[in-house]
Amino acid sequence: EVAEVNGYVVSGIPQLLSASSFAEESSKLTLNEQNLSQKGENLIGGIVGALFGSLIGVAVIVIIAQLGYVSVWSGVVMGVCTIKGYSILGGKLTKKGVVISFIIMIAMIYIGNNIDWAIVIMRNLELDFFDAFSSVGDIVAYAGLENNYYRNLAMLYLFSALGAVPTVIISLKNMKNKNLA
Repeated sequence: EVAEVNGYVVSGIPQLLSASSFAEESSKLTLNEQNLSQKGENLIGGIVGALFGSLIGVAVIVIIAQLGYVSVWSGVVMGVCTIKGYSILGGKLTKKGVVISFIIMIAMIYIGNNIDWAIVIMRNLELDFFDAFSSVGDIVAYAGLENNYYRNLAMLYLFSALGAVPTVIISLKNMKNKNLA
């Protein structure tokens, strides 16, 4: 006897399943959802994961900036890596995790911008990196480059927001739909 097959959406993926297969998949998802809701959030692990993830984002910001650009892709990388880092080491992504990740992203974008400027200063003034990095504010002010500095920083924040916000929305939506049938 051939079982009747119907269309179902399981974890956001359309599938053709028999009623018994759908019931089995639904029960698995329900069990996964219960396990996830019982699993506690590891705040310290999440912060460490977000920091590690954001370091990848900083590297991308600096590499792209050294090529002479500011790109929305740096924001996508920053958003994905920071959020994924938090969720992997934190155990799960919560609204608190999103807020913490955004705070880390804001700080790391600032640091990435200063690293970019420090590299430029280092090349032009023949300073070592640490002296250049610690002098970014003073040298920018002395050279009258505040407008360039803050415009670059604003563009980094804007492009990072354009990349990170959709990433967070998609991540939260996927987590919500992960165990739905």
